[in-house]
Amino acid sequence: MNIKNNQRYKSNSEKIEKAFLNLIKTNAYETISISELCNEAHINRSTFYAHYSDINDLIMKIEGKFAHNMASIFNFGLKQDHQAFIDMFTFVKENKIFYKAFLKIPYATLAEKNAKTQILDNLKDAEILGKYVDDIELFYRANFFGAGIKAMCELWLERDCKESPQKMAEIIYREYTDRKEPIINNIK
Repeated sequence: MNIKNNQRYKSNSEKIEKAFLNLIKTNAYETISISELCNEAHINRSTFYAHYSDINDLIMKIEGKFAHNMASIFNFGLKQDHQAFIDMFTFVKENKIFYKAFLKIPYATLAEKNAKTQILDNLKDAEILGKYVDDIELFYRANFFGAGIKAMCELWLERDCKESPQKMAEIIYREYTDRKEPIINNIK
C-alpha cells in the first residue's frame, strides 16, 4: 500500500469511529446499525467492512484505544502520587460521551479485561492499595478497587461531571490512604 492509501484508510477509520461516538449521544450502542453508521460517516458499507467485521468489532477497537489510554495513565501515575487519578477523571470527562455508553455495557468487555490485567500488574509496585500478603489478596483488593472506581465514574457522569477531576481524585486518594487501621479487625 502506498502512503495515500494508508492515509485514506486511517481517515476512514477515524470517520467511522467519530460517527459511532456521535450516534451514541442519542442512541443506545446496541441499536446502532451499520447502515445508520455509514450514513453518519458518509461512507459506503464496503468501506465499513474494510475496517471492521461488524459493530461489535468497531466497539471493541474503540474500547481498546480508550482502555490503552487509561492503562497508560496508570503505568506512570500510580507510582508518583494521586495525579494519576486526576488524569484519569480528566480523561473520562473529556470522553464522557464514550464513557456514558461504555459503562452501561452489562458485561466485562475484552478491552476492560485486558486493561484490568495490565493495571493489576502495575499495582504490585503501587502503594495505593497498601501492603498485600500475596497475589490472591492483591487480585481481590484490585478488583474491589476497580469496581469502586467504575461506580464512582458512573455516578460522576450521571451528575454531568459537576465535581472537578481534582475533587474526585482526592476522594479516592483519601479513601485508600487515610486508613490507619483495617475497617474490620481479625478477619481470618
